[in-house]
Parts: sequence; structure tokens; C-alpha cells
Amino acid sequence: MKRKTWIGVLCVAVVCAVAYFCYRAWFSDSYLQALPSRPKVLMAVDWPKLADESGLGMDGLSGLYPGQKELPQGIDWSKKTYLFVSAKDYAGLLASVSDAEKLAAWFDEAAADGKCSVPEERNGRYWTVWGGSWMVGFDDRALLAIGPGLSAEMDVLRQEVTVCLRQEKDESGMVSSLFADVDGEDSACRLVAQLDVLSALYGEDFMRGLPEHANLSDVNVVAGLNLMANGFTLDAEIRSENPEINAYFEQLAVLGGKIDGDYAADVPASALGWCCMNVDGDKLLEQLRRNPAVRTFLLGLNMGVDADLMLGSIRGDLAVTIYPSVMSGAGFLLKARLEDKDFLKEAPYWRESAARSGLAFKDFGDNRFFIATPGMRAYFGVEDKTLYVTPNEGLSTQVNGSKTQTLSGWEKEIKGSRFFLWCNLAQLRNVAGWPAGLDLFGDLVLRSSDARHFTLDMRGTEGRNVWKELLE
Repeated sequence: MKRKTWIGVLCVAVVCAVAYFCYRAWFSDSYLQALPSRPKVLMAVDWPKLADESGLGMDGLSGLYPGQKELPQGIDWSKKTYLFVSAKDYAGLLASVSDAEKLAAWFDEAAADGKCSVPEERNGRYWTVWGGSWMVGFDDRALLAIGPGLSAEMDVLRQEVTVCLRQEKDESGMVSSLFADVDGEDSACRLVAQLDVLSALYGEDFMRGLPEHANLSDVNVVAGLNLMANGFTLDAEIRSENPEINAYFEQLAVLGGKIDGDYAADVPASALGWCCMNVDGDKLLEQLRRNPAVRTFLLGLNMGVDADLMLGSIRGDLAVTIYPSVMSGAGFLLKARLEDKDFLKEAPYWRESAARSGLAFKDFGDNRFFIATPGMRAYFGVEDKTLYVTPNEGLSTQVNGSKTQTLSGWEKEIKGSRFFLWCNLAQLRNVAGWPAGLDLFGDLVLRSSDARHFTLDMRGTEGRNVWKELLE
């Protein structure tokens, strides 16, 4: 009998333990149920990962809260914090609460400094207005802030917060497609946004080139931010369930392959920037002709030289180096890898074609030329298997310049990309209106592995903690 009793007791203990851990697992994430339904923008912040990657530690992150010496007490910083734009176009923040009384005490101190109203308790929840425009409500489970709003709107915002704090999981933003994207990757910060939340101005820029019947609500941008002591990497991806939009991006994917890096070692340290992509000239020309303005320009240029034949002969890297003299309109050098040079056979006729069209043209010999149209002038030609174009006569003699190490630290990223843009921030700091915070960074790189994916990198000097310096 004793043996059966002990077995029964053990079974009950196991069941209780399993029930307890299941309850804790559910309760630890139950704050997510307060996320407003159908968010348009959603961002998740993993604070421990952010603190570790930035080298600041959790204490160092207190600098993100102006005027505060420490992070708000009572928030469970081991859980992700979510920022959002709701279906009603309110912005907001959702955080997990570990101790509502400690959090209320923290808000009491903030109220004494005039940052918010004195928190009041109603039916187990605390309420305060932050900065006169943000309604904040919290209990032992979640903190939710929504705004901004005028003083007359605070009751409406309080009702919004109340509804969210009471709702069930299947009524919340947890069941949205944005939540699935934002919660599915391991990044310190991850953001998902519908493009229809952007202004009409930026929306038109995003839609340029997309199918006629597409709209911004058909397109989502998913981005993940990872920090390091001397900079950060932001990865972004364009996603859509619209088959016409997907077909458009698949079409762009055939324009070229991954960069070979042929011209990466030609960039001088004084350059302002360098851009490179790998292209199939015939496919690129086909895409360019679809743009009315470009098509008209090419028609005019073809009246003097065989621009179409030149573009169609490109197979491989096409790179543009930007020089300081760009400020005077003469500071770039374009180089492109050629599959063949058959267009040079037409060179004897270019002088006649240019003369008939009223264009200035000169043949220097050795496959070197000059052409000028109203508003444009170019020195161009072929050296070995490289086509070059530049408005600067001096740069036309530097096509095969001395090798440099300027981009040696980016070699891996260059060869893994289909598009690569490098900006030399150290050379751009003298531009009027330059943001002081960017002085901490030396390199800005925008790269793409395909038409849907983009990566932004910013780097400071190795061994330097730019985040610590920014928050000091």
C-alpha cells in the first residue's frame, strides 16, 4: 500500500510541476496579447542582445532614456519590447512588466521631474500621461503606451489601451502576418512595415517601376538590425503576396550576376564613393528602354555614336568611381567589362553621324573619343576589355590606375553582392549641413544580394565604440 501511495504522490508532483512550467511559459508571454490587432508597422527589440552587441551592457542602454540615470524599474528587460503603428494610425510601445508597483514608483519619480502625470490606479491598472500626449496603462502583465494625442483625446486613447489589455490572443496583433515576420529571426532589432504607411511622396518613389495595378499595401519591408561596437548592419527584404510584383522582381534578377570585383582595387582613398553591379548589357538595355526619359536620351545619343551597341556588349562588372571634383560636375569615371568590342568597327562613321546631328565629336586614336551634346560631354573609349566613360579628360587617362587597398576590408561583401555602393564618409564631412553624429563613422555601404534584399552597413574605426561615444 505504501508503495502505491508514494507512486500516487510522485505522479501528482510531476503533474503539478508540468502544469506550473506550462503556466509560467504561457504567462511569461501573455503580455503579447495586448498588441493591437492588424498593425501596419511592427518592431521588436531584444534588449539583452542589443546590450551585448553594442558593447554597452544593460546599464549603458540607460542613455537611450533622456534625463534618466537608469532603465525604468519594473519592466522585464529579458523579454522583447514592441513598437508599432496600429490599424488606426496610432504609434505605441508594448513591454512586459515584472513588477507593477516598482514601475509605478519609477513613474512617480518621473512625474516629480515633470515628465508625466502622477500615476493613478484603477481596477488593478495604473494610468499616466507621458509628455502630455502619450497614454500609458500597465498592470502586472504588460505596459502599453499609445499616442500621440491632444489633451482632449486622452480618454479615447485610454479606451484604446483598455481594449488591448483585455483582449484575447486571437484578437491581438499576435495573429498578424507582421508579427510572424518580426518574431521569426534572431536580430537585436527587427522591423516589418507595410509601405502604405509612408507618405504619398515616398510612396510614389517606392512604386516607380512596379506593375500598374500594384499598390503599397501589397508590399512589406522586413528589416533586421544587428550592432557591433564600431557600427551596425541593417538587412532588409521586400516581400509581397501579389504575383505581379513578384514577377517584376524575378525579372530584375536576370539583369546580371554577382560582382566579380574586377575594379574594386582601383578606388583611390580620396574617392567620395564607388558603385558597382554585375550586368548583362542586352538585358539592361531592354530595361532602360522601358523608361521614356532614358529611351529618348539613348535615341539622341545614338545619332552620334552606337550607344546601344556599347551597352549591349557589356558582360560583367560595371563600376562608377566618384571623385571630389564631382562638385564641379566632372568627377566620375565609369568602367565596364566588355564581352566584345565589335562596336568599334563603327567608329569611322561616328564623326559623320555626329556632324549630321550637330554634335561635337573627336577621335583621338587608340580607341579614345570625345562627344558633346547640349548639357553633356564625355570622354570615352576602350582599354583592353574595359569600356570607360568620364566627363573629365584627366580621368580618362587613369583607367588602368595604380592598385589600392581602399576597399580591401569589404572584399567578401563585394563579391557576394549583385549591387554594391560605398560612401567615404571621411571625405564627405566637409559638406555643409553634415550631421555631427556621422563623424564617428568612416564607411557607409549599401549592398544587395538580389533585387529583394538590401543591406546597409556603417562602420567606424576598428576598436572604437561608436555607441558609447554617441550616448555620452
